Amino acid sequence: MRFAKEMAFYSAYHQEKRNIWIHVFGVPTITFTLFLITTRWELFRIGDLPITFATAFAGAILLYYFTLDILFALVSTVVFGALLVIAHKITFTMAPSTVWTIFGVAQVLGWGAQFYGHFIFEKDRPALFDNLFQAVVSAPIFVVADVFFELGFRKDLEAEVKKVLIERGKLKTFQTAKAH
Repeated sequence: MRFAKEMAFYSAYHQEKRNIWIHVFGVPTITFTLFLITTRWELFRIGDLPITFATAFAGAILLYYFTLDILFALVSTVVFGALLVIAHKITFTMAPSTVWTIFGVAQVLGWGAQFYGHFIFEKDRPALFDNLFQAVVSAPIFVVADVFFELGFRKDLEAEVKKVLIERGKLKTFQTAKAH
């Protein structure tokens, strides 16, 4: 399964439970800030609705997600939609200096939390050093999958990801102690 193989790359860097939950905070925060800044570039309008670079970017990413897993893509669509609406609202109602301040603070918090999780809990560098596309573009759908797995859903897919990790020799010791 394509999703399991792609997620296994990401999961090789995200196996410690605390780091996974840090990413549940950090990845959407970073995604939101990227939407926040890219809403500043309006491409065109459909009536009164501005279609910004953020809207186009999110649409392209979501199309890619639908090639990976329909359920996770649907959940990602809801999350992205909410983040986009908030980003558009902030960008079009607040002063640019306030928008840039929110961007800066949220970037530091989002990235800082993730680097902390990698270096303190995973004892490994982040995935972005080995595959920037996977780390930036694919991370949101993989975080959605991690939440599903942690809540006990899609166990068959989680098992497939673990199988790929084992085949690649990437399953870490603390992962095997995790109760399922």
